[in-house]
Amino acid sequence: MQQTGSNYGNFWNIDFLGTISDCFSKITESERNLNRLNIMIIGKSGVGKSTLVNNLFRNDLAKTGGVKPVTKNINRYSLPNYPLTIYDSQGFELNKNTQKNIKKQITDTVSKCLKSGKTDDAIHCILYCIHADSTRFEQEEIRFISELTNESFALRVPVIVVLTQAYSKNYTQQLHSYISGLNLNIAAVVDVLAEPYFFGGGQVIDRYGLDTLTSEINKTLNHDLLKTFANVQKASAELKINQCANIIKASVTEAGAAAMTPLPVADSVILIGIETKMLAEITTVFGTSPSKSFISMFLSTSLGTTGATVGGRALVSALKLVPGVGSLSAGMINASVAMAITAAMGNAYTQIMLMIFRGELSAEEMETQSGMNKLFELIDEQFVKQKNRLNF
Repeated sequence: MQQTGSNYGNFWNIDFLGTISDCFSKITESERNLNRLNIMIIGKSGVGKSTLVNNLFRNDLAKTGGVKPVTKNINRYSLPNYPLTIYDSQGFELNKNTQKNIKKQITDTVSKCLKSGKTDDAIHCILYCIHADSTRFEQEEIRFISELTNESFALRVPVIVVLTQAYSKNYTQQLHSYISGLNLNIAAVVDVLAEPYFFGGGQVIDRYGLDTLTSEINKTLNHDLLKTFANVQKASAELKINQCANIIKASVTEAGAAAMTPLPVADSVILIGIETKMLAEITTVFGTSPSKSFISMFLSTSLGTTGATVGGRALVSALKLVPGVGSLSAGMINASVAMAITAAMGNAYTQIMLMIFRGELSAEEMETQSGMNKLFELIDEQFVKQKNRLNF
C-alpha cells in the first residue's frame, strides 16, 4: 500500500518477511565465505596448550574438535562449519632425536600446506608455547626456536612465543626480556595466564594476556583472514568492535553512493540490501546464531519506527532531521539520510551483539518487553547521534 502526504515521493510498506529471509540468507552466505584459518601450536606436554586454545577461541575446539593425525607427532583439530583448524604438535618433552624429527615434521607440514597455493590450506601462524615458570630454558630449546623461526620465515609463517601459565609476573618478565633479547626471528613474545589461578587464603590471580595475544595474532594475518579471526576468537571484544566499525564504514559509504540518484530514498530498495548485508557481516564477526524473532524485532524496530530507508512516515521523520531541507538537492538529502540511518542501524546492532558477547544480555531477553524497550533506546540513541553529525 502506498502512502502520500510528503513532497519527497511516494512510499510503500516494507516486506518484512522477505527482508528477514534475505538477512538470514546473507548471514549464511557471510559465514560460508569466511576463509579457513589454520594455526599451529607447539610446546611440551603440560604447558597448557589446550587451556590456551579453549580460552582463546570459541567452541572449545581442543575439547570437542574432531582429531585427525597428520604425522606421528602432529594432530589436526577441526569442527564442521567452523572456519578454524588447529595443528597441535606433541612429544617435545622427549629426547633430542625425537625433537629433531618433530621439527622436520613441522616444517614438512607447513611446506606441504603452502604448496597448494590456497589460503584455506596454508598454516597462517605458529604459537610456540613455553611454561613461564620453567626452571630451565635450555640451549637446545633456544636452538630449536631459532631454527624453527628461521625456516618458518622462509616459509612465510610468523611465529609468536607464548609464555603460558604466567602466575609470577616478575619471573615471567625476566623470561620475556631474555627471549626478546635473543634476537630470534619471531613476531612477538606474549605473557598469558589463560585461566584465573587460585591459591591459599582465597587469593586469586585474574587471567590476563589473551587480548594481547589476540592482537598480536591479528597483526600477522592477511586482510582476507581478519573477518575469520574476528569470528573465531573470543578473547577480545575490542577486535570485534574494530572489525564491525570497518564493516559499518564501508556500508555507510555504499549507502551514500546508492542514494545519490534522482530517486527518493524511499524508492531505493538497494539500500535495504546494503543494510541487511551489513547486519549479516556484523553477526558473523560475533559468531552468534540469532533467532528469526530477534532479527525480525530489530529490523521492524529500526526500519519501521526510528528511521527507515523505506516506509512512509519513518522516512519523513528522517528527512525532518535534516536542517535546511529546502536549500539542498534531493540527492544530497537522500545520501545524508541513507548514510545516517545505515550508521545508526550498524552501531545499534553492534552494541546489542556486544552485550550478548559479554554476557550482559541474552538473545532470549531481547524478545521480552524489557528487551524491546532496550532495543528502542539503543536505536533512538544512535539515531540522535547521527542527527547531530548531519552538517549542512
